[in-house]
Amino acid sequence: MTGISGLRLIWLLLFMGVAMPWSAGATTASTSLDDKLMALDDMSSWQHVARAGAQLRGHPNLSPKQLESLIESLGRQALKYQKYTTATQYFRELEQLTEHEPLSDAFYFSVKFQGVATYFQGLFIQAAALYHRALNMATERDNPLEIANIHSNLGLTYMQTHQLDLSIIHYVAAHQLYEVHGDKQDEADIMLNLSGVYIQQYRYAVAEKILLRAIKLFIELEDNYGRALSQANLGVIYRLTERWELSRVNQMAAIAYYESTESWQHLSIEYANLATLSLNEGKVEQSLAEANFALYYAEQVDSLDGRRETLYPLSQALFVRGEYSQARESTLEFIAISQETGAARREKDGYLLLSFIQAALDKPQQALESYRTYHKLSKELLSRSLSKKLEQYQATVAENELNQEIKTLKQYQALQKLQIEQREQLVWLGVLLVLSLGIAGISIYRKRVLQHTKAELSRQVAQRTAQLQQVADELREANQVKSQFLANISHEIRTPLTSILGHTEALLLDHQRDSALQESLKVVHRQGDHLRELICDVLDLSKIEALQFELELSEFELDGLITDISDMFQHACVQKGLKFIIHNQLLDTYLVELDYIRIKQVLINLLGNAVKFTEQGSVELTVSVSEGAVLFIVEDTGIGMDEKYLNSIFDCFQQGDNSISRRFGGSGLGLSLSQQLIDIMGGKISVESTLHKGSKFSVEIPCFAKRYVGSSKQEIAADTLDALSGKVLIAEDHSDNRALFSRLVSNMGPEVFIANNGETAIEVCLSEFPDLVLMDIQMPKVDGLEAFRILRQAGFNGPIYALTANVMAREIKGYLEHGFTGHIGKPVNTKLLHQILSKHLEHKECSTSHMQIDMSDLTASFLETLEEERYNIIDLWESNQTQPLKNACHRLAGAAITFGFHDIAHTAKQLDHVLSTPDHNQAQHLYLILCDELKLAAASEQLNIV
Repeated sequence: MTGISGLRLIWLLLFMGVAMPWSAGATTASTSLDDKLMALDDMSSWQHVARAGAQLRGHPNLSPKQLESLIESLGRQALKYQKYTTATQYFRELEQLTEHEPLSDAFYFSVKFQGVATYFQGLFIQAAALYHRALNMATERDNPLEIANIHSNLGLTYMQTHQLDLSIIHYVAAHQLYEVHGDKQDEADIMLNLSGVYIQQYRYAVAEKILLRAIKLFIELEDNYGRALSQANLGVIYRLTERWELSRVNQMAAIAYYESTESWQHLSIEYANLATLSLNEGKVEQSLAEANFALYYAEQVDSLDGRRETLYPLSQALFVRGEYSQARESTLEFIAISQETGAARREKDGYLLLSFIQAALDKPQQALESYRTYHKLSKELLSRSLSKKLEQYQATVAENELNQEIKTLKQYQALQKLQIEQREQLVWLGVLLVLSLGIAGISIYRKRVLQHTKAELSRQVAQRTAQLQQVADELREANQVKSQFLANISHEIRTPLTSILGHTEALLLDHQRDSALQESLKVVHRQGDHLRELICDVLDLSKIEALQFELELSEFELDGLITDISDMFQHACVQKGLKFIIHNQLLDTYLVELDYIRIKQVLINLLGNAVKFTEQGSVELTVSVSEGAVLFIVEDTGIGMDEKYLNSIFDCFQQGDNSISRRFGGSGLGLSLSQQLIDIMGGKISVESTLHKGSKFSVEIPCFAKRYVGSSKQEIAADTLDALSGKVLIAEDHSDNRALFSRLVSNMGPEVFIANNGETAIEVCLSEFPDLVLMDIQMPKVDGLEAFRILRQAGFNGPIYALTANVMAREIKGYLEHGFTGHIGKPVNTKLLHQILSKHLEHKECSTSHMQIDMSDLTASFLETLEEERYNIIDLWESNQTQPLKNACHRLAGAAITFGFHDIAHTAKQLDHVLSTPDHNQAQHLYLILCDELKLAAASEQLNIV
């Protein structure tokens, strides 16, 4: 049994004593009569209202309008005090008084509230008929909210008679009108009503969700009546889903409100629900007591609906107690009321219960008849439902047939229209044909002219395209010639230059006591370095233009970079009488991940220009970090530049004007190369200059600068690093590198295992289970990447670091994506290596001493192998073994950079990269340079000038 929520708005109006709008406009014969009529709303009991109403009806001065107002007030008060039969009589009388005005408020009100009073009496069939009359009147009155309210009441009424299809139709109609014309209160009401339909359909979960939403809305609206109705319905759901405790809590909450408002009708229904709940819980005595309460409240309002719903659990309780005769009488009364109120499903349930009771009374024939009646009613209900669905289906079929006939007719009309259009088109076609013949002659002539013109234009375009292609080929050949020339000239210059620098260094060592000779040798060495840097600038520009330039990222301290720059330019500034000022705005020690060599190269170019073009005053370098960037500012008090030269200052071979080249020298490549390097790093460089006052260059490079939480500004001495314990595997294919890395790591404390290829590394890992693995990438048999994959598949989960000279950003990213714990670049930074080992190894209580590694013997050993490496590379080149040659170059680069031979390492890495491209000329050029560098390095070892 669900709450009577569809009539809740009217119920509240009645309780608040609000008069309907049509009564406010009634004309009066006397003010005293109007006051007495209004006083009816304030009376405290139905007896007082009835007595006052009888007196007013006999008043000699009562006008027809006042009589209508009196009858309306009496009917409303009867509803308020739950005297439904009396209320029905009053509203029927009001209908007779106002039937001459069929669209008036009073007439509509009388019919509608007859339906309300009849509904509360449980006479649902009569209530539905009255509501349909009111719906027709509301439709004629064209009042959307009145129509929506009647639809909602009809939905509730049909739900009580279990005609759920009709109930849903009216609820949907009400919901559509409320969406346009209603408010939040209407939304909550319709949700409450729809929950009752879902309960009747046994869709308890959906009904529960709707009711919980409705309760939330009623709380927002401070509508306690709507909340009580929702709680009552929730109680029914919880009972039907066997959640007894929740059911009783919600039922009692609703009862508490109804008792506070003396709503006997609702109390009779809720106590009937409680009686059913107690019976389900096996509390028969409590069920009887609650059923008697329900009967008492139903008698107070003369409610057949309430009495019917109470008799069913009462009969069940009596049956359980064994009081079969009383149970039979209650059940027969229940069946009679169900028949009277049109509750067919309840009647069916009554006959089933009656058959059980008659069987218990040992009346099998009567029990069988009752069961047959139950079975017959069940079939009728099912048949009725199927008939309605069949009617709907037939209506749908008829509608489809009608639509098909209409569609056929429309197609026929469209065909006729098309035929008319076709005839008109034939007429126009004849006219157009005549015109077309005339136009065709002109078109043929024009087409021939156009074809001739197009052929001529195509010939000219082809000729011009061939010319442009020829020019492009010539430019491409010229660019190749330029690249080949730069490669050959750099080879021809660098070969003797390397020898010059090597012998100069040897002479500097041999004649350290001859100061005059030392100065001359230093000049030769300095100018040789300058020439080598110039060659490198030209080659770098060539690589950038060919899109073959890549950055080599590494992590370093900005303070170290500043110190290197300071050491390089402090002496040069002192010699020229300039002040060299560094504004270090770094409050902490910062680590950045950039290309150290290229950053330093840019700063050297900028500071070198500043020193060169400044005769007096100062050269200043400012270093700072901001969010996501590092900023360098180079400022001088030199000759400055005119504003007209600023736009071309970064072009190749450009200086402020030609006089600058004559006065100060220089190639004009430095600033152009600096700008292109900064662009590759994603940064920007700008210049501000005033003639005869100085220039200011600003360089901003995006990066993430993180504070160094290690030794900070106070460096820890190398011989005070903490000693470590554990097992470390070093997998490296170059013997000299293995010896060096083994010495570095073992000197820090751990036990070291070595492997010269990936296969051995796998065996050692799976037998010794080291705490840390340093894995070279390119190794024979099994490379580092494959070894890593096999180890992870075999269950080795220890940290594995990639140990490689490949420090390109994309390569490092690739190692990390492959799964490596981290990356260690060659040459190895001792402090960084110790930090990595510290993360994964245990610390000893004592400190390691003698951390300064003597690499002289290892360096000498490496130099002894260079001649053998050169012959090996020559053999591989001449036999066109590309992949073994790439492996040899990679291995050589890793070892060379570890022992400080940066030129050899750089050339070997370049050759390794170019061998993967079809550029044979560039590869041959790098091959020759590498052979020369290996030969000179081996020769320098013999001269003891390493």
